[in-house]
Amino acid sequence: MKRNILFIIIAIVVQLSCVEQVELPYRNETPILVVDGEITNENPPYNLRLSYSGKFVSGSIITSRLAVNGARVILTDDSGNSVRFRQNIFEPALYQTDNTFRCQVGRSYSLRIEMPDGKVYITQPQLMKGVPPIANIYADKTKDFVRTYIDTKDAENSVDYYRWKSYSISLKITRGGGANTCAFSCWAYNRDDGANVFADTYINGKDIKKRLVHFSPIDPDAPLARHYIEVKQMSISAESYLFWQQYEEQRTRTGSIFDPLPSTIIGNIVNENDDKDFALGFFGVSGVSTRRLLVDPSLVSLSNEASIGLLPPLIPAEKPTTNCQTAYPGYGCTPPVEWK
Repeated sequence: MKRNILFIIIAIVVQLSCVEQVELPYRNETPILVVDGEITNENPPYNLRLSYSGKFVSGSIITSRLAVNGARVILTDDSGNSVRFRQNIFEPALYQTDNTFRCQVGRSYSLRIEMPDGKVYITQPQLMKGVPPIANIYADKTKDFVRTYIDTKDAENSVDYYRWKSYSISLKITRGGGANTCAFSCWAYNRDDGANVFADTYINGKDIKKRLVHFSPIDPDAPLARHYIEVKQMSISAESYLFWQQYEEQRTRTGSIFDPLPSTIIGNIVNENDDKDFALGFFGVSGVSTRRLLVDPSLVSLSNEASIGLLPPLIPAEKPTTNCQTAYPGYGCTPPVEWK
């Protein structure tokens, strides 16, 4: 019996020694320039964030350690007018224009970034196209979300690309504590870090109906609290559309650990003296139409329809046990006074 057990153990050891080790691939990113920002025909100032990082995540929080300090950033239009983005002393990664330079539909704009190490990154001129207005904005709800939709009409006889950006403000209830007035409840922003883009390839000149543009989470402890929603409809270039389409594909990518690693997405910001040296990110130029919606969940119909075209955010399995404003930094203790 003992000999049989010994034989089995030896056989297992021999078999395991014949198994080839598999080393999973990984990417060791060298920190490079990351650019996150855009200009629109809305009122200035315009914001741009510059950082050093191994990857690009739109809208991510940038620590002071990764911020680019001392860059000289200039925006120029097709008439030779220019304005500087100046570094914000309180948020080092943030560069902002003043309030005097307003961008206009029909003009072209280019960006120049002079880095502290002497490198210069530029973009080619981009035309700011107009965008149709948002005709209607409305909502339904599921058990977990208020879902916002828009209707618009695509322009005829032109190739158009769209992007929708949105946010909402809603009431959050936590299990936290503290002495301040909103330790257990507060109003907070809900933002989506995805890219909701669309090309008019198959609907040129027709109506765009019931485009899903935002999910606002419903707190189960405050199911009837109002939701304050803002949606921006933006014109984007073909180059921008392809960039954000690839960005979203990689952001939502699922599959096996043996799948090929995603490739770096090339944007439109390139070294002036080396066309193989690209910054990460995309500098956008967009015309914008903005609409707001105030939703009372008690007046909105409950829907069982599937959410098409946009993925809902993940809902935490458990409520935060910290102070509400610590768990949800942002808006404050009271809802907006006006929302038009």
